[in-house]
Amino acid sequence: MISGTFEDILRCPVCRGELNSEGAYRICRDCGTTYGETRGLPDLIPPDSSALKLSEREHYTEKVDYYLEMHATWCGSPFYRHYHDSFLSNFRALPTGSLILETGCGLGHDGLELLREGFSLVETDIAPGQLAQARELHRSAGYGDVSAHLLADAEHLPLASGCCDGVLAVASLHHLPDPLAALREMRRVLRPGGILVLGTEPNDWQNRTIYPLGKLLLKAIRRVKGGPVGGEEMVSEADKLTEGFSARQLETLLLKAGFVDVELQPAGYLSAALFFLSTELSQMVNHPVRLFPLERAVIPLDEALGRMPLFSRYPWHWNAVARAGDHSPGEARGS
Repeated sequence: MISGTFEDILRCPVCRGELNSEGAYRICRDCGTTYGETRGLPDLIPPDSSALKLSEREHYTEKVDYYLEMHATWCGSPFYRHYHDSFLSNFRALPTGSLILETGCGLGHDGLELLREGFSLVETDIAPGQLAQARELHRSAGYGDVSAHLLADAEHLPLASGCCDGVLAVASLHHLPDPLAALREMRRVLRPGGILVLGTEPNDWQNRTIYPLGKLLLKAIRRVKGGPVGGEEMVSEADKLTEGFSARQLETLLLKAGFVDVELQPAGYLSAALFFLSTELSQMVNHPVRLFPLERAVIPLDEALGRMPLFSRYPWHWNAVARAGDHSPGEARGS
C-alpha cells in the first residue's frame, strides 16, 4: 500500500488516464489496462516492454545480493562519495517537503539522502528485487510515510504531468533504449522550473580508447584461464551495449527534451579511473583491492582539471543539472 497523497498523482503509463484502485489492482479509467503488484510493489510497467527491458528487470533482481555487496564497498570510496554529494547538492535550492522522483533508483541509497534532507520521494525502478530493497531501506530508516516505490519504465512514467519539484536519475539513462523519450517523460512530470539532476552518466570517449583495449585484455585472460573472468556475468545487457554520452550529445538530448539552463559538471578523472581499476581488479582476483587513499589524494587535481578547457569535456562521467521549460499545452493539464 502507498499513501493517498501518492495515489493521487498516479497515472496510467500507457495513456496517462487516472487509475481506480481495487484491492491490489489499479485499472485505468480511460484505456482499461489493469496493473497488479509484484512483491507487494505496485507494478505499473506497460504490458509490452521490450526484451532488453525485461532482461534488465531479471538481471538486477537476480543479482541484488551482488549489488548490495558492491555498494558496501562503493560507499567507502572517496570518488563515489564526493561526486554523489556533488550532484545531490543541486536539490538544496528546493523547499523542505518538495516532491522528488528518482527513476532507476536501484537500492535507494541516494534517495535516502534526499529523505534525510526533508524531501518527499517517489522511487521507480524496473527491477522488483532492487526496488524492494530500496523500500525496506527507507522504511527501516523511518521514512515509510514520505516515500513511495513503484515498478515503472522510465520511458513511460506512471505519474501526473507537473507533479514533481525535482527528478533524479543516477547512472541509469545510458541503460535505456530511448534516452530522449525518458528525458521527455522526466520533463513532463516536472513542474515548470523544476530541477532535473543526472548523476554519473558515462562519457563516451572510453568506448573509443580504453574499453576496446580492456576487451582484448579480457579475451587474453579468458584464453589463459580457460573460462570467463570473475565478474563478467554481473554485467547487464544494457551495460554491454552502452556507449555513454559526449558533452554535445548529452546537452542536445536535454535541450530536445525541453530542458533549459543545462549545466554539465565533470565527475571524475584520475579518481574515477582508480575507482574502476580497483573494481575490475577485485573481480578478476576475487579479492578486495582498495585504492581509496589514492582516490582521495587526486580529487583536488580532478577538480582543477574540470576547470581547464582542454580537459573539461573529457571526464570519466558527467553530472548534469537542468530546469524544466514550460510544458506544452497537451501536458499542462497534469494528466
